[in-house]
Amino acid sequence: MRWTFIIFTLALFFYSCENKSTPTIYPSKIGVDSAYQTLALKNKKIKEEKIPQKKILKTKVASLKKPSTSTSAVTTSDRIIPFSKDNTTQNLVISYAKANAEVTKIAKQTNTFTFDSDSAKKVWIKISAQDSTANIRINHIKGPGDTIKGGPFGKETIFNLPARGIYQFSVSEKPTNKNPYAGKYKVELKLLWK
Repeated sequence: MRWTFIIFTLALFFYSCENKSTPTIYPSKIGVDSAYQTLALKNKKIKEEKIPQKKILKTKVASLKKPSTSTSAVTTSDRIIPFSKDNTTQNLVISYAKANAEVTKIAKQTNTFTFDSDSAKKVWIKISAQDSTANIRINHIKGPGDTIKGGPFGKETIFNLPARGIYQFSVSEKPTNKNPYAGKYKVELKLLWK
């Protein structure tokens, strides 16, 4: 009886090894199964719908070449103010990609701030005073080698930093407003990588 059990077990073992446990699946000769036909029709309808094209706005990319020496007419309504005689310069120390400072400004004075950007792609700058209507703005931003310039801006801006190095920006009044600002204001700066 023992031998019968051993032989039966071995026969069962060898028979199970020859039998494939995973069936082979072949493609249908008829085509799409009737249960999936409605799904295929829905996908075809979606593809056939016309997608409206969005208008593409073309913008000019600022080049890093030196500007030409020709002068163009600048309106007095919004222009970059040159540094004042009593201009102050302050280095912003960046810690964890942020910097801030509180400055006291004299009327008709420009304040210049410098910061170092070694790997950031953009900078976010915001100036704010207790009086929300204060006549102050970010006058200009200048990059390494004086080849990167921009301005004037408002009280908040995001500016591209295409090169590594020391950047500086100045804060002053808008020339069309006859009330120069004197008092404290806060400068906030954040380096961005996106």
